[in-house]
Amino acid sequence: MLGSVSFTEIYRRHQRQVHLDFHTSPHIPDVGCEFDARAFATTMKKAHVNSVTIFAKCHHGMCYYPTKTGTQHPALHGRDLLGEQLEALHREGIRAPIYTTIVWEEDVARRFPEWRQLTREGYFAGFPVGPDGKPGNVATWQFNNFLDLRYQDYIEAHVREILSLYGKDVDGFFFDILFFAPDACWSDASRVFRQKHSLWGTDRATFEIFQGLAQAEFAEKFTKIVHGIRPQATIFYNSPNEGNMDPRIGPRAREAFQTHFEIESLPSGFWGYHHLPRMARAQSTWGKPWLGMTGRFQKMWGDFGGIKPQAALEFECFRSQALGGANSIGDQLPPRGTLDAAAYKLIGAVYEKCAEAEPFYEGSEFIKPRLAIFSASYPGHDGGKSEEGAVLLCEEAHYDCAVIDGKDPLDGYNLLILPDTTPVDSDLASRLMSFLAGGGKLLFSYRSGFSTEGVWKLDDLPLKIGALTELYPTYWRARESMRESLTASDRVFYEAGLEITALKDCEILIDRVPPYFRRTAATFSSHSQTPPVAQVGKYPAAVSGPGFVYFADPIFREYRQTANLAVRQAWQKVVFDLIGPAPYGLGLPSTVMVYPRRRGDTLLLTLLHYVPVRKCIDIDVIDEPSTFSGEVLRIAGNPALARLWPDGRILNRREDGTFELPSSKGRLLIEIPDYFS
Repeated sequence: MLGSVSFTEIYRRHQRQVHLDFHTSPHIPDVGCEFDARAFATTMKKAHVNSVTIFAKCHHGMCYYPTKTGTQHPALHGRDLLGEQLEALHREGIRAPIYTTIVWEEDVARRFPEWRQLTREGYFAGFPVGPDGKPGNVATWQFNNFLDLRYQDYIEAHVREILSLYGKDVDGFFFDILFFAPDACWSDASRVFRQKHSLWGTDRATFEIFQGLAQAEFAEKFTKIVHGIRPQATIFYNSPNEGNMDPRIGPRAREAFQTHFEIESLPSGFWGYHHLPRMARAQSTWGKPWLGMTGRFQKMWGDFGGIKPQAALEFECFRSQALGGANSIGDQLPPRGTLDAAAYKLIGAVYEKCAEAEPFYEGSEFIKPRLAIFSASYPGHDGGKSEEGAVLLCEEAHYDCAVIDGKDPLDGYNLLILPDTTPVDSDLASRLMSFLAGGGKLLFSYRSGFSTEGVWKLDDLPLKIGALTELYPTYWRARESMRESLTASDRVFYEAGLEITALKDCEILIDRVPPYFRRTAATFSSHSQTPPVAQVGKYPAAVSGPGFVYFADPIFREYRQTANLAVRQAWQKVVFDLIGPAPYGLGLPSTVMVYPRRRGDTLLLTLLHYVPVRKCIDIDVIDEPSTFSGEVLRIAGNPALARLWPDGRILNRREDGTFELPSSKGRLLIEIPDYFS
């Protein structure tokens, strides 16, 4: 809540949004010529949409209303397309937050090149670089500098103009593209900001802090402007939604200045299906409403004519609902102004099912899980792959989890996971040791436990951490306690790990076996990695100690990148030994996702069974829902009754206390009454 407005209530009543892109070139001559406001709003209504993000200004810098501060699209000839959409949607009871762009704005970049982001060498940032090391001329979005006060004045005039023209009809603002090009920014305005915060380094860490602080300053200023005039307006600043242990970086940097989060995550784009869970499991704990933003596109934004299978869009929207979020489906209005009928047949079919399920989730709340995963993120990290691997392992084994950062409290969790590269400072190290002393458990891997400067901070643990292994890929050989899960034969581990020494009170779980030699052009054997030698090496791969387990290899990134089965087998055994079985869904196939929530004393379970298949080189496709037939549901505490929602059908309870699942496909909504009484 900002001020006295409950933005949570706004999104409770408007959970089915369309993000209606309209990035339309000034070279297109017939913009809006077919637009029928009534038909437009009726199509949205029939598709069960109750919020639409509509465009004031696009990446081309074209405004879609009569503007005195910017450039209206020349094909509109003064027509107020934004106003027509706003009026028609409101007439149907549909919210209409207003989109405008910040950094990617072609018209202003052309007219005012002095406002653009610069590299250290003085080139315009964001261009591709040619063989000569100089920027090329391939068409791409230009990067304007949101720190430049002249550009801020331009944006402020634009925002105030919208608020003046549409007044109480302004439901909110979606400010898009609030970030710097990776090699920016070194303009005069940015150098003043860098001087203010002593951020002169050229390393990735300095860049990320510079960007986060700049985003926060901009967001604070424009939220004050908007809420000073229209306090009921929702506000969101869109930028890459990467988590980070440092609250000055990523979504945390903007958290205080926006009313909600929209997690842009099109699985068919570069995000993939494992991006949204790690972001949602973090942002859902921050106390603000959030929307999962996917798209109806077969591929990426602006994919005109691209339609994904209904099962895919169902899974994407059902998953956001189950995790406690609302939904936003991306579309792009064709230039002439008539919505794609097939797209809204698809959206309507999915949103009808989402609307039907809303009473099931009404009044429900997040259940704090037993397990939390720290962000593995630091500037220059692996793009979240370690975190994604950790969340994926939890979901496949049906352990509910939260993703936390250095700002989050640790109380209430039984197990904390630090995946691969989680940085630890002195304060967090002290908190982790207190967590262990209080009976909590730690599972960490690879370089987790080091500071961002490379200093080992967990000195109280009986471990000695050494250098990177010189010979790899290596092999895992399980000790007796792990063999039932991991098998007795040697299992490959593809990435290089660290050489560690287990000190007192430690038990070796997995030995590391080196290869005969490192594969090179001069020394190689067979088609892939060199096979293992007979004897184990000096340094183990996994050890356990008082309350903790440490893997010397980057197991979470390995699982995300290679799906190495040995990692999953070892991880599941270790977690089971540390905190016991998963409370909901133990024994279900790994392809079934289980999401718990609570409404009063009733446990609510959402079971989703949709299986992505890699049908082409870089896109996972869900063609159809999968069945629950023949599966049984185990629930901790052996409740006496479980029933399907909404028909109330009682699931058959077997003698062993498990419940037989019906032959339904895709999604099951299950209530377990009096579970928490």
